[in-house]
Amino acid sequence: MSIITFWNNSKRGHIGQTASLAAVATLMAVEHNYKILLISTEIGDMELDKAYGVSENAAMKFLGLKEAKFNSGIEGVMKLANSGRLTPQLVGNFTKIVLKNRLEVIAGKKETGEEENEKFDANDYPDVIKIANKYYDMVFVDLGRGLESNLTKRILEASNLIICNMEQKIEEVQKMLDLQKQEEIINGKNVIYLLNRYEKNSKYNAKNIIRSSRMRKDLYTVPYDLMYSDALQDGVVDQWILNPQIRKATLEDEHGFFISQVNRFCEGIIYKLQELHVLR
Repeated sequence: MSIITFWNNSKRGHIGQTASLAAVATLMAVEHNYKILLISTEIGDMELDKAYGVSENAAMKFLGLKEAKFNSGIEGVMKLANSGRLTPQLVGNFTKIVLKNRLEVIAGKKETGEEENEKFDANDYPDVIKIANKYYDMVFVDLGRGLESNLTKRILEASNLIICNMEQKIEEVQKMLDLQKQEEIINGKNVIYLLNRYEKNSKYNAKNIIRSSRMRKDLYTVPYDLMYSDALQDGVVDQWILNPQIRKATLEDEHGFFISQVNRFCEGIIYKLQELHVLR
């Protein structure tokens, strides 16, 4: 049972982190026998929800309580956690099932009025993630960028594996390496690197980046694929990855290269977790 957190230190954000997380989590669920939960911690960022067409109005019933007392998704989970009544098994009452017994996603916190946002206690995220981790084999966390927030640091500290997401730019990679020298929390054995929206024909391909930056940790890539990007927008990521034509594409094909690299990333995650003795 492992907490896998995707994080970045980009100043501008939107570097493809959520797209990469959705790709690897979905393929992991399809190809490997793990029960996976996806959760986003960024208020107002509904990209993960959109990727799977999560309904914002789903109502949950449990414990004999009226539906009106609880919201769906993370808001419902947080309210139950705040009352001290959240158990690992109950987390599933608030999720959307994407692939039965394989992949579930919790709807994120929508951006609402300032007063309502203040009532939402994001500080409970680490506890919710730890509780969910007792029920799911893997909990993939889509974490906000930067290290200024104490909440961000608490989630990183609770993580079994940290994926440092970067753009395919040598200066961004170097900034990450420099930051690791200052921040112990992202410089442990449980850290691996990921290049998002990767272009294999770039001068700054993975091999050249490793050579020029003298990386000492594992580096993986999730390539840019236009059709996959459209699937994200359409909320059909799981259907796209399950498509036989996509799965059977050759390495010379854009989709085949995409799947091969995401699958390599899946295997890298499994290997690293086994190496850390947190996954069988």
